[in-house]
Amino acid sequence: MKTAHKVASYAIAVNAFLFVFKLSMALFSGSISLLADAIHSSTDIISSVALLLGIRIAGRKTKRFPLGLYKVENLVSLGIAFIIFLTGYEIIREVFFQHRSLVLARPTYAMATAATAMLVTWLFSLYEMRIGRQENSPAILADSRHIRTDAFVSLIVLVGLIGKQFNVPAEKIATVVVIGFIMKSGWDILIESVRVLLDASIDPATLNQIKEVIQSHPAITEIRELIGRNSGSFTFIEGDLVVKAKDFTHAHQIIEKITDKVQREVPHIDRIVLHYEPARRPSLLIAVMLSDGTRWQVSEHFGEAPYIGWIEIHLNDNRILRMEVTLNPFTEIERGKGIRVAEHLVNHGVDLVLSRQLFHGKGPEYVFNSRDVKVIQISEEFVDRKLIARIYRDETGRDLDGDTETLEVITPPSTSD
Repeated sequence: MKTAHKVASYAIAVNAFLFVFKLSMALFSGSISLLADAIHSSTDIISSVALLLGIRIAGRKTKRFPLGLYKVENLVSLGIAFIIFLTGYEIIREVFFQHRSLVLARPTYAMATAATAMLVTWLFSLYEMRIGRQENSPAILADSRHIRTDAFVSLIVLVGLIGKQFNVPAEKIATVVVIGFIMKSGWDILIESVRVLLDASIDPATLNQIKEVIQSHPAITEIRELIGRNSGSFTFIEGDLVVKAKDFTHAHQIIEKITDKVQREVPHIDRIVLHYEPARRPSLLIAVMLSDGTRWQVSEHFGEAPYIGWIEIHLNDNRILRMEVTLNPFTEIERGKGIRVAEHLVNHGVDLVLSRQLFHGKGPEYVFNSRDVKVIQISEEFVDRKLIARIYRDETGRDLDGDTETLEVITPPSTSD
């Protein structure tokens, strides 16, 4: 906000200089259009003072306003819009109804003044626009558009003065064009300010960027709702997500990581609130690497095991849906067997992996962690119903349906891939 404060202070100084400069040269040269432009600059001083005050207030948080006073910036923008409309009214009254008796006695000075004012306001508006985008400040951006309008005003005044030298009554025509620019600028600022004050949605591009960051996490299975609103320089985000997680503690950890990533990659987010619930799975899929597919003998090796055993358990009625064996398709490759097998398992939607060994610091560990697949180290030599029942109870707190003491394999394994 310190940068925004400086810009607002600079705006006061620039507008004060332009007002004095234009007014003195209007009286000196006798140009009524230059006088109208000077009146316009006088109202710019007021808007710049309001800009500075608004930015100072917007940066505060109080007990009554725990979410901040950021929207004061939008109120300032709204005020700038009405000041712009007032400027248009004052110019119309000055040019068409006051009938001042100024005589254009020094056209060269008047044209030089208009050209200088146009250059100063144009350059300052570009500076304000850059800082406004950098700080995401609606008040600074509104003032930059306001001051850019001043540059167009001075341009039209210059055109009118040049036309007068050729006896073309262009000054009042130029004033009418000036009014058009002023009203268009005021209307755009008014509409944008009202949208934010009414909590309209943020722009689709930013919302899509946030959505992509959230969806990049493999544990997110669904985004049910994602909304955002602006408040001054900042954005507030709220979402409803479905998370693939072991429990609520795990889901909370995932949401914290996503929140941190969104705030790192998307600028100017003050607060992001993500509601979540664990994804409802119809079944639990367990995989184990086997050295003997007929007897379901657990392999001492992971990537080199010739068989993969699959156990799928229905979560609604606690029944084993299938137990089958497939060939390990990566036994023939020379390097990277473990990573390829791990990727093969997660691509088939595995939830748990039973293994005689853990993978600390190895490739499979990173693959499984990226998809929140849990690896359970077992000491049993063979996979049987008793082992499956114990693991299922540990993971879900429920018992398998049927006789858990039966040790034989439930269905004959198939070695088809």
